[in-house]
Amino acid sequence: MQKITRDLLHRYRELIYERYGIHYHPTKLENLEAKLHKLAERSGDLEEIYAGLLAGDPEAERALLREVTVGHTFFFREEKHLETLVRDIAARRLPCPVIWCAASSTGEEPWSIVITLLEAGISNFLIVASDLNRESLSAMNRGVYNQGKLQSTPRHILLKYFRRVDPMTWKISRELRGYLRIKRLNLMEPIVFERPFDYVFCRNVMIYFDEAARNRVMDNLARNLSPGGLLFVGHTEALLDLPPTMKKAAQSVFRRNL
Repeated sequence: MQKITRDLLHRYRELIYERYGIHYHPTKLENLEAKLHKLAERSGDLEEIYAGLLAGDPEAERALLREVTVGHTFFFREEKHLETLVRDIAARRLPCPVIWCAASSTGEEPWSIVITLLEAGISNFLIVASDLNRESLSAMNRGVYNQGKLQSTPRHILLKYFRRVDPMTWKISRELRGYLRIKRLNLMEPIVFERPFDYVFCRNVMIYFDEAARNRVMDNLARNLSPGGLLFVGHTEALLDLPPTMKKAAQSVFRRNL
């Protein structure tokens, strides 16, 4: 096992924060150290990887992000948000809602939104699903998931929108793909889409940021949300400072002022 010096640990900590906004509190550096040990086991010498990161080597970045960004998720997580989405589309009579699903990881969340809207009789919509991790985006594009990711998926939904690959694996139906556009985006960088979104989902990612990074991400999200639009965050996430354009609409749901 490669020895990780205090200097190397702090250099990685600073680089990860500056580029991706992921904050490791000084009292939680053992979590980062464990991830760096995995990085070394999979990809080689940490000093060489760090040098590659400084030089802009995409392979070095891909290896690092594989360890620090992949989180646990599953289909139809926090289902009340999906119910709120359907009700709000109906209440606002939106003819073609456009949704940004930020920090989508391996795609369980955006595919869940697609299925929910179709089940509600809404078939004219578009979802932009983004993430920083290229491997997560590839997994989302493949649309292949093991049984554990589908634990909250009703049987009739599974049979209607998935194709069985083997006894423990299912694949998203080809018909769903036209509703999803996949993009690689870093939420710490300024993002301006050509047109604002009616809804933005950015759930269970703010917990990895400190207040400064969280505020930067919130500004990005609010900037790309249309007046009257809703922002959904994770139930366990606290947003200490809302942009002046946003107000709380429900638990972990915020609406942009008209």
